Amino acid sequence: MKALHILYSGLGGHGNVFSSMVEADTEGIYQYEALFFGIEDIRPEYIQMAEKKGIVWHFVKKKPGLDLGAYRKIAKIIKQSAPEILFLHGGCYFLPAWYAAVVAPRKIKIIVRETVPNNLKTMIDWVGLALALVIAKKTVFLNVEYRDIVKKNLPLLFSDKRTTVIGNGIDLNVFKPDHKTTPDTIKLGMQGRLSTTKDHATLIKAFHEIVQQAPGKKMELIIAGDGTERAALEKLADDLLIRDKISFLGMLPEKELPEFINSLDIYIHATLGEMMSTAIMQVMACKMPIIASDVFGVNNMIKHEVNGLLVPLGDVQKMTAAVQYYLAHPEVADAYATTAYNTAVNNYSNKLMFKKYQAVFEEK
Repeated sequence: MKALHILYSGLGGHGNVFSSMVEADTEGIYQYEALFFGIEDIRPEYIQMAEKKGIVWHFVKKKPGLDLGAYRKIAKIIKQSAPEILFLHGGCYFLPAWYAAVVAPRKIKIIVRETVPNNLKTMIDWVGLALALVIAKKTVFLNVEYRDIVKKNLPLLFSDKRTTVIGNGIDLNVFKPDHKTTPDTIKLGMQGRLSTTKDHATLIKAFHEIVQQAPGKKMELIIAGDGTERAALEKLADDLLIRDKISFLGMLPEKELPEFINSLDIYIHATLGEMMSTAIMQVMACKMPIIASDVFGVNNMIKHEVNGLLVPLGDVQKMTAAVQYYLAHPEVADAYATTAYNTAVNNYSNKLMFKKYQAVFEEK
């Protein structure tokens, strides 16, 4: 059975979920094909993964905003591929996907994985979700809380029969504890796209406060990722006179992420909102102490003073205090990290995710 996935071409959870799903299909039940789509160029590691697995792949680059020409290209590729399953990693792809499914030579089952938080949705995202709820075979939400919010806000379009909840999953054989910290340096870090949906500015400002409060300690902030906000963030670091203490690594291939995570002492995830953060799952699986913004998509994974610490969005002082608390109480940091690790092992396996999606794919 052929399954064509449409997913974002740049850094983000789409590629990680697709890769995890392919890796979990150890018996080769499905024939995979991938269509990478977005304003960013396709990441080289996506190409490498597809070619290593013998997966046919396509790339369509779009202009910012509504790009009808790019949508026509998507529809053409879907029609030519004619898969049995069309898996959309986001409702924004729904309109060209639905059109292609209608004119395709065989019946196509459309599955939509809803990934964009409400507060970050564009008009295209909302239209795609509305169409998916009405037309798609199944719309998959990443958590119960978000599904219930959508059900409450769009009651006339929502159907319990055509929706389900399946959380993301990661390869626990890849993301696992292997800490290699530097004894004389305290390393803080975050991974993620340097975009307006993240809150790296608060992280950098908090790091400045931490450095000021501990002049005798050697501190380093390591930021993995790239994006439109990089220049502004580097300028902020320059203005605060801490640029020499911050490393901007750029985008790291997924195979390098476990080593990056395990090189840290504390992981800090500063964000405006998530659907279900793949980065946080990866960090939890590495048994790393976590501090994160208290926003939806994070606070349903990180429970305050249970498996991590949550701080109010944009609160520099509270983020600073959270780091200082971990440094002063390493036994607490270790305990929270262990609880986070157990959470990941019990809930975030890619094999568990695959079994749930297989049930959806096989549903009549």
